[in-house]
Amino acid sequence: MSKKKKTILTTIITLVVLVGVGGYFFFTRGTSTAVEEGELMPLMVSDLSGEMSSGSELFAGVVEPKETQKIMLEPERGRVKEIFVKEGDEVKKGDKLFSYHNPEGQMLLKEKAIDLEMANITINQKSKEVDSLRKQLSKAEDEEKGEIREQLNQAEIDLKVANLDAQKARMMHEEEQKKVNNNIVTAKVNGIVQKIDEEQQQKQQTDEETGSEPSGGTFMQIVNTEAAYVEGTVNELVKDGLKVGLEVNVASRKDPEQTWPGKIAEIGKLPVEQSEEGAEMDMYSEDPSNPNASKYSFKVELKSHEGLEFGYHVFIELAEEGAKGEEVVLPTEYIVQEEEKPYVWKVKDEALVKQEVELGAEKEDGMMIVVKKGLKADDYILFPEDSLKEGKKVTIDDSIEEDF
Repeated sequence: MSKKKKTILTTIITLVVLVGVGGYFFFTRGTSTAVEEGELMPLMVSDLSGEMSSGSELFAGVVEPKETQKIMLEPERGRVKEIFVKEGDEVKKGDKLFSYHNPEGQMLLKEKAIDLEMANITINQKSKEVDSLRKQLSKAEDEEKGEIREQLNQAEIDLKVANLDAQKARMMHEEEQKKVNNNIVTAKVNGIVQKIDEEQQQKQQTDEETGSEPSGGTFMQIVNTEAAYVEGTVNELVKDGLKVGLEVNVASRKDPEQTWPGKIAEIGKLPVEQSEEGAEMDMYSEDPSNPNASKYSFKVELKSHEGLEFGYHVFIELAEEGAKGEEVVLPTEYIVQEEEKPYVWKVKDEALVKQEVELGAEKEDGMMIVVKKGLKADDYILFPEDSLKEGKKVTIDDSIEEDF
């Protein structure tokens, strides 16, 4: 039996156990072993855990390119003049993608050049005026110097303002010059041209003639095909089980036997909105689907993605070496929390004892809970009832476990 089929079977077994919690007499009537009325029926922890103690979790994900360049049109740079690539072309970083034609920009550049020239002329005039007043001040009579000094102070202030205006005009001219010169858009990543929205190019002229706002949206998109990652979501109830660097296996939904190794590269810190597509993906996941629980995104970096196409929906499973090992998961109804420390009714040396346990996080919408310490997968426990007492003799019938 394949690992994926085993995982699905495990989920079914877990659900059956949950439905039967609190009514262990179900097992006494459902097995071929005759059980006398009042006889205690202990169950092995691994059976109640539904084999979840293996630590194997199954999530859904989508194959995405590791790097994407989305290019929006910039109306202030003009209209698209020429496109140098077509959809499906392979490009390298720095390759030309398309160019702008911006006659309005050329006209604006000329205006900025005129503004700069006028500012320089003003500076020249104010400089001459300052020089002239300084000469007059040096030759003037004492009674004339006061008035000339006032004129000189004002002329010097005017010269400073003219210099500031010229500096501003120079910066605006240089900025416009960059826009005009920078009419070529280049690729920022290595990859394949995935999309070119030529309708936007055709609509640009119409929008200008009618004065309409640009339609917006991505005009051209480049995807880096050198590497890929899988983006998945995890429920907050099991998020703590994921760690950056954890080894995983990504499996095809068409053929679960076909897998690609990888590791978790990133786990989101903020919850994400659940889309309709995400809700559909949860149907294929063992991640508890609780509409009131937040979802967090995580990314898996693949060692190789040969055979995987971008957009493929896949399964993500924790690799065995990254699993939780001896972690035990029980139905919450088996935990007694009436005393200071929680405990379960455990069979030890064919007698009942109160076994204290250390609890972890709840799972399965609160129906299951992690037991961090106090129990092993091969221990036998009983559903708590008022009639149970420490020291009571209990016989373990292995044949019932085999039937189950």
